[in-house]
Amino acid sequence: MEKILIMDEKNYSPDLEEICRVAVRGIIFIDGKLLMIEDRLGEIKLPGGGIDSGEDDYTALVREVKEETGYDVILETIVPFGEIEEKRLSVHEPMIWHQTSRLYFCDVYPEKGICNYTENESKYGFKQVLYTVDEALDKNRIMLEKEGEQAWNRREYKTLLLIKDYLLNK
Repeated sequence: MEKILIMDEKNYSPDLEEICRVAVRGIIFIDGKLLMIEDRLGEIKLPGGGIDSGEDDYTALVREVKEETGYDVILETIVPFGEIEEKRLSVHEPMIWHQTSRLYFCDVYPEKGICNYTENESKYGFKQVLYTVDEALDKNRIMLEKEGEQAWNRREYKTLLLIKDYLLNK
């Protein structure tokens, strides 16, 4: 899969231990709007998350989208978009956070089931929402101005810009 964005903050000592994580994220449009997850702080993100041991990308994508949105991914519609690589000092411990997010366009079946949020996701009030790409960019821009340059907000903002550019030029 092609790397479409590298975000290396270089704010860490190279001798620190590295946390490596691979995540998958779905780019899903429903009635012309992007399916996203929003928390009670107003942060928005594409549905998705880390790949569990023994999972391939598609299995993890199907699981994560179902857990976070209640929708079932239509396997035959999954199309790779690209990878985003992030590297920075971890927010929680003196380690290097190194994450690769693999992005996939996909469709979902129209019937929505029940979300299955983790305790942490429930604590932060996760809910599924639909925004146009421009609405999502605006919400993300406001969050960056309000909360500061959080790494995950920057990643989502830059991802949305890449999606918008792709859609305008396809």
